[in-house]
Amino acid sequence: MLKIPDALLNKYQTLLDSQIPPQNHHLYIKWLRYYLDFCKKYEHPYLSTDSLILFIDKLKEKKQ
Repeated sequence: MLKIPDALLNKYQTLLDSQIPPQNHHLYIKWLRYYLDFCKKYEHPYLSTDSLILFIDKLKEKKQ
């Protein structure tokens, strides 16, 4: 799995700290890694809303 860039992880961690219970942070980070892996594999820009929609569609296709 890809390493999350430090700048992105720091921003994401700040968001998690403000909205998500600490015991669940690892789950959100895991799914961020899955999303980034998907974007790299299929050459989608990870900042695009369209990429997120495609990722969700792929999960539905795989029944996840």
